[in-house]
Amino acid sequence: MSNLVGQLVHGRYHVEKLVARGGMATVYLAEDNRLDRKVALKVIHEHLANDPEFVSKFEREAKIAARLSHPNLVNVFDQAHDGKIVFLAMEYVPGITLRDALQDFGALSPNRVLEIFEPVLAGLAAAHSAGILHRDIKPENVLLSDDGKIKLSDFGLARPISAHTQTGAVIGTVAYLSPELVSKGIADARSDVYAAGIMLYELLTGQQPYKGEQAVQVAMQHANSEVPAPSQINPNVPELLDELVLWATAKEPSHRPADAVEFHDVLVRARADLRQGKKATYLTEKLELGKTAVLNNKTEVLGSLNKTVALPNLDGDPASETIGTRNRALKILIASVLTILLGLGAGWWFSAGPGGIQIMPDLSGRSEKQAVSALSSFKTEIDIVRESSKTVAAGSVISSEPKSGSIFWGGKIQLVISSGPKLVAVPALAGKTLVEATALLLQSGFTVGKVDSWFSTAPIGTVFAYNGSDGSLIPEDSKVDLEVSLGAIPVVAGLDKAAAENLLQVAGLKLRNTNEEYSDSVAKGQVISLVPLSDPIGKAGEVDLVISKGTSVVIMPKVIGETISAAKTLLESLGLRVTVDTNQLTSKWGIAKVKKVSASQGSKLRVGDAVTIISR
Repeated sequence: MSNLVGQLVHGRYHVEKLVARGGMATVYLAEDNRLDRKVALKVIHEHLANDPEFVSKFEREAKIAARLSHPNLVNVFDQAHDGKIVFLAMEYVPGITLRDALQDFGALSPNRVLEIFEPVLAGLAAAHSAGILHRDIKPENVLLSDDGKIKLSDFGLARPISAHTQTGAVIGTVAYLSPELVSKGIADARSDVYAAGIMLYELLTGQQPYKGEQAVQVAMQHANSEVPAPSQINPNVPELLDELVLWATAKEPSHRPADAVEFHDVLVRARADLRQGKKATYLTEKLELGKTAVLNNKTEVLGSLNKTVALPNLDGDPASETIGTRNRALKILIASVLTILLGLGAGWWFSAGPGGIQIMPDLSGRSEKQAVSALSSFKTEIDIVRESSKTVAAGSVISSEPKSGSIFWGGKIQLVISSGPKLVAVPALAGKTLVEATALLLQSGFTVGKVDSWFSTAPIGTVFAYNGSDGSLIPEDSKVDLEVSLGAIPVVAGLDKAAAENLLQVAGLKLRNTNEEYSDSVAKGQVISLVPLSDPIGKAGEVDLVISKGTSVVIMPKVIGETISAAKTLLESLGLRVTVDTNQLTSKWGIAKVKKVSASQGSKLRVGDAVTIISR
């Protein structure tokens, strides 16, 4: 497929430049002319666009990706065909990829790693909560925007589905393939967790755990080897982060976090512990109750982590847990007793029975339906409260009571659901100066957006147009674009050309062309009119001038008795079209004289009128 730069795709997207080219698609920066915004246009390569099976899969997964809405996920706006062009319109995120950052800086500090990795996991957790797998977690698919946002991209679109793909085929980038994908060709949320763990290892060490000259060599290492602790490469890596990497990259899927939601919850707790200077973590204590956790060159066995990690701290607040010898010993003792009781068959009492303890899940960002479904096991009444939110999409959970991670002791559960941003009316700004309009917007909770200046009939320096001027409501904190008057376009009619040009220059307008026309009311050489070449027109806008050629009225002179040649020359000099009616030979026109004329002497004609002179 040829380069699309400069083309209009689907009658809507004007392609501005090439951004990147991959094995399956080319990404362009484009302007959405319908919504006036920049988008990333992902165009599938032509050989894949001709594969009906691939296109069908692409469209299906694009629809799935479009359902996701999270601050740490790249939004999908549109998917369509334009002839042979099959494309996806996505949110444009100016900046660099995490791969670019790794190439520039190598291993990152633990604090910086967590700053980046936590929002990545938050985005992946939102996808897992919606039942969507990523299947290609890697630094290339993590975008670091110029404004500091971190977004995970390319959900479900990196899978090469074609007529030759077999069921159970290995999907994804080999450096991040989970053991079960390599050996069995199967994947679930824990496969994404494994890839995320490999990426966490790479961020902490600046390198991938496995290397090989061929992809199959790397793949076999994933299938047969244990990922080493990052601290073996980078001694500055805290033990806490070693544990997180080893947990996420456990060879056995059941020994990993069940999904990114669980991984994210523990990561948040671990990050809080690091801020407090703790070496032991919530995860550490649970690992001590598992089978073994050997953080050295030997193989580690992480035990049954899915259940153990979910156990609450006895004080109900894992992030604020104090590490004291007596408290820790007490907790270990209690946990040991619980483990023994479970082994003796008393698990019913502490799970489904009267002694069961339930932990509130993290529901933030989930839809109301998903949240209610996730709470079905709590068997209690759920109160729905709706609040406006600037950051949470309409229909999604803002918060819950009890809060996420806390123990549920019974009673009602309250879910706070977002109704979207609060809609408010923009104050009346027409006729206000820019300073006055800015003050009114700030008082009303808005900010000033784009300010454009145009020539208009409104007084110079005043606002004459803005979004919301039609009385419609817009979200609070929105940017309001303003259009400020430059005053009326200079009046140049009746001026000579030089004076008109000087006045246009003072006003900041550019003269492109000068045209001439006859005028019965404007003297020859003076301006008839000014023609703006755009609407509206602003500073440095171009105009044309129409200059008078004088009147088009012609007074018929006396030509009877004149020679045909002289009469014809005189009448044509006045702009008249002359026809000669004579029985004289053409060679004798010089001596033949006009006997009659079609227009009487002194009559008024117009330039271009026809006149017949007769000599017979």
